[in-house]
Amino acid sequence: MKLTSFVLASVVAGVMSASAAWAGDIGVGNATYDGGDGSYKRAIADGITLLIAADPPNTFQDEKTKEYDGTDVRIFREITKRLGIEKVTWSLIPFDAMVPTLLSNRGDVIVDNLHENEKRLKVLAFTGPSYWYGSGVTVAKGNPLNIHSWDDFAGKTVGTLRGSVNHGLLEKRTDLKELKLYTSNEAEFSDIIAGRLDVGMEDDIKVGQFLKKHPDAAMELVSDYKPLPEEYGYARYALRKEDVDLNSAISRALAEIRADGTMSAIIKEFGYTDRNLWFFPVDK
Repeated sequence: MKLTSFVLASVVAGVMSASAAWAGDIGVGNATYDGGDGSYKRAIADGITLLIAADPPNTFQDEKTKEYDGTDVRIFREITKRLGIEKVTWSLIPFDAMVPTLLSNRGDVIVDNLHENEKRLKVLAFTGPSYWYGSGVTVAKGNPLNIHSWDDFAGKTVGTLRGSVNHGLLEKRTDLKELKLYTSNEAEFSDIIAGRLDVGMEDDIKVGQFLKKHPDAAMELVSDYKPLPEEYGYARYALRKEDVDLNSAISRALAEIRADGTMSAIIKEFGYTDRNLWFFPVDK
């Protein structure tokens, strides 16, 4: 019995010792990212410019403190800390201006997350996965137009964020009365409430956060709407194709943040759950 206890104590001590060692090595600063393009070394030496939009709860500027915040902002504060990038500049721009700004070298990473798709892959490189989410459909309180499915959009005025995944899906339709494009979710939701828009199509988490903040708003989420498979996807971050070293560093940091529980803690602050860490396919 004493021998068994001794062995068990030794095993526990060994595990705790290893755990302490791992905890001290969670950061990714000791790894090297020297594939040859020098983008990571430049970020260390010269700093990095991160592009965000007014896109709560993922990226936004706090009205009171004027500080930048949101799911993706906090994720990247953790990433840059782990990578040893000390000089960080945040640039708040319209959502639809982020890709041109990145490609014209006025920013280094699009931090307001993007879904990976064929069109974007032609001009951008994406990091590893962060978390996932899908589309939600908003209508006036009481759903007076009886909107429940994708087919119900026919003949209606539908709105979404310019440059979003939903924008790409909706612009292919020829049966809408009108497609209205917005540069902020607040403007879109205001038009729903004011009766200027029949249907709003946005990330489900954004709708939920807005309604939590404005419980008396004359707007609701269509609870039985079944999104198309194309409307779901992992949140990722975008870089220029040539910045391979920097992409590798950020992707490794993301993987470690997901693995050690940091990602879980961050996303829960903004209404997500651990369910949003593991993507699952959505059937048609």
